[in-house]
Amino acid sequence: MKKFYLETYGCKLNQSDSDLIRGILSKKFEEVSVLKEADFIIINSCGVVQKTERKIIKRIKLLKGKKIILAGCLPLIYPEAIKNKVLGTIGPQNILSIEKAADVVLKGKKFFEVSKKKIDKAQYCFFKKRKPNQASAIVAISEGCLGNCSYCAAKYARGKLNSFEIKNILQEIKSLVQLGYKEIQLCSQDAAIFGLDKGKYLLPELLKNISEIKGNFKVRVGMMNPGATEKILKELISVFESAKIYKFLHLPLQSGDDEILKKMNRNYKVKDFLEIIAALKKKFDDFLIATDVIVGYPGETEKSFQKTVDIIKKVRPAVFHIFRFSKRQNSEASKLKDFPDRIKKERSRILTKLFSQINLGENKKFLGKEFNVLIVEKRKNSTLLARTSSFRAVILKEGKIGEFKKIKIIDFRKNYLIGK
Repeated sequence: MKKFYLETYGCKLNQSDSDLIRGILSKKFEEVSVLKEADFIIINSCGVVQKTERKIIKRIKLLKGKKIILAGCLPLIYPEAIKNKVLGTIGPQNILSIEKAADVVLKGKKFFEVSKKKIDKAQYCFFKKRKPNQASAIVAISEGCLGNCSYCAAKYARGKLNSFEIKNILQEIKSLVQLGYKEIQLCSQDAAIFGLDKGKYLLPELLKNISEIKGNFKVRVGMMNPGATEKILKELISVFESAKIYKFLHLPLQSGDDEILKKMNRNYKVKDFLEIIAALKKKFDDFLIATDVIVGYPGETEKSFQKTVDIIKKVRPAVFHIFRFSKRQNSEASKLKDFPDRIKKERSRILTKLFSQINLGENKKFLGKEFNVLIVEKRKNSTLLARTSSFRAVILKEGKIGEFKKIKIIDFRKNYLIGK
């Protein structure tokens, strides 16, 4: 039996695609964890930011002479960068051709299939296999988006919104729960717009149906953009009351200045972002907010940046992703005058320091408190990662993956709590 080695870069959607790739190939090939044992290599790529793109291209150069299949977004975002550097190339919507690609590449021949045909990936969940010693599974609910963000290149790879059928998503989750998974992470490029390509917002209906599935498990809803989230906020708050749904929301801010948001084509204002968070925190005692910010977007003045700082101070997110603006191939913002790296680095440093101060202060409030947590994975240092009902990270020294445990917080760090 021929063997393959798989590397995954980027978002949860890519991770979900990699799970599907593994499942499809498992009928005919064996996955190995040591690269030198593999007959061919699959790199599931990302092209969202320049740093990751460079890392992947460097990796391909290091693997020169190997039989490589490049999957994921990079072949559509920046085809010139990988031209003639790999034997096989497939796009995100061509994932069902991975076995065919493997057969061709193993013969030393080229395989190229990159198109934007819509497929319902949830329909092929039966390919996915249970991973040992894992309690968490990723479930994609859609692919593509309806936005036109000026800095984004992912839209060139994933295309327009393609919401998967609710019945297929529910069947996938039922199967995963039956296999023993205790945490389901829903992913998409914008969960709030799920269903709009079919005529209406369907996320609340989907979550309601998921919460009615029998079994003891938790659901983490993926990233939602504020513009669409505010349109379904009332219904979302209602379904979030389910004990099965983590009180967690990944709501990107990107900038605290409305003028910059307008230049980014984000289609919402700062007040929309703040109103969503206020409504959720008013309803739920402990609701965790994750957010993203892009620093150094062309036109971001010191005043603009300070507005972002002020919003972060006000919101005090528990999870904070800071991205330095990087020009992406063919994007609208790629034509704009960029800031020097030193300015972007300094603004990133200021926000990183602020976030550390905020989180240390927030996490201190949990000392001595008791929680029911779900243990989801083993960490490299033999400790365990658990999640509270609001998806807060808790590190434990003992327990079993997949167990629900009552714990007490005895210490904390800036990014997690420590329990016993």
